[in-house]
Amino acid sequence: MKGFITKFLVVFFLWFLSLSCIDRLDYNISGRLNVVVVDGRITDIPTDEQLVRINRSKANEYNGRFGSTPISEAKLELVINGGEVVPFTEKKDIAGTYILPHGFAGKVGQSYQLRIQLKEGTQYESSIQVMPAVPKIEKLSVAFNPTNPFAPLSNFRGTHDFYLDTQDPADEHNYYSWEWDVYEKQDWCRTCVDGVYAVNNILPGQNMFYLYYVSGNELYEDCFNPSLNYIAGYPPLLKRNWYYDYLCRTKCWEILHNQEMNIFDDINTNGGKILGRKVAQIPFYQRVPCLAEIRQTSLTSEAFLYYQHFQEQISNAGGVADTPPTALIGNIHNIANPKEAVVGFFTASSVAKIRYWLDRKDTDGVVPPGLFMALHSRAPVEEPAPPDNGYIMIWGGPPRVPTALCLESESRTANKPEGWQDY
Repeated sequence: MKGFITKFLVVFFLWFLSLSCIDRLDYNISGRLNVVVVDGRITDIPTDEQLVRINRSKANEYNGRFGSTPISEAKLELVINGGEVVPFTEKKDIAGTYILPHGFAGKVGQSYQLRIQLKEGTQYESSIQVMPAVPKIEKLSVAFNPTNPFAPLSNFRGTHDFYLDTQDPADEHNYYSWEWDVYEKQDWCRTCVDGVYAVNNILPGQNMFYLYYVSGNELYEDCFNPSLNYIAGYPPLLKRNWYYDYLCRTKCWEILHNQEMNIFDDINTNGGKILGRKVAQIPFYQRVPCLAEIRQTSLTSEAFLYYQHFQEQISNAGGVADTPPTALIGNIHNIANPKEAVVGFFTASSVAKIRYWLDRKDTDGVVPPGLFMALHSRAPVEEPAPPDNGYIMIWGGPPRVPTALCLESESRTANKPEGWQDY
């Protein structure tokens, strides 16, 4: 499960103005910002990866710019109904990301609390969150908007807009959020900057004719980046600031997520139909079909208030380049020092979802940029194939030009998504 906050970048939590109903963090950003950022949510979907991310955001004391560093080797526990305790484990390949056992799912009506102990002993805990129910999605419709621009390529047009109907339960106050993921066919799996992709390792200190690096026999499957400085025994690197892009070796899918919040309070529609709610705007990245997943999730009142203020501050700040002097504090606190500001939120949500095969047959007359161009704002650059020579040449090993692995991540998978249709 991808954290709700992380989808919109953890650093956004450092850009909030003062709020009347939410505690604020009064910091002079330049040089003094140093906060723990926590992002997590439990759902009732067994196939979701139930995870929590912990980072430390700290400003550079000289220029005021801040960076985010994952917090590793922490101990995390999920407390269920005030009694049962389920431990998290840190992902081996992603520092600062902690997951519950595979197949774990929350239940509507149960309470959940997050407890954290950092390596040095500092302890934090969240407020108790009771998972609210969510109604099913009754109807989903799609319309192609050929004139709508999409970032970052504002000169390209075309989005598929998704609308849904749902029945809001009567006699209870409900809060919602809507999110989407889209699986796009990905052809390009790796970009190497000032280097080339090497299937096997490169032998240190060896060369052939002082022009070629020499391949070993051990698997490497990574970019080989020679030093930009002269090293005896290596061929000279004659050019800097270039890149090569490599095709995928197997089938691969890019996973793209919504970058805007879409939340709703039923105070004015309690017990009525929610009709034609716009819940997704998926860019026309490429001509081939894609698979969209629309998720309707419940929010606790505390989570809704937090996300509402988050959304308002992003809208009012004039853009992410602005740096207001305060940050929004969530529902996690230091047990021994309640005055410590902790940014972020932990909550529990029930989810109703639909996967929709988007064939894109309704896009005649509109030219898409292509997925690579849409993601990188440039066309791919391939390493020259023999007999032409690239900036770096390798002697021996697998034939040039190699293909690259499709590495599993939150934004990419080599596993065929459920609902994908071969074409």
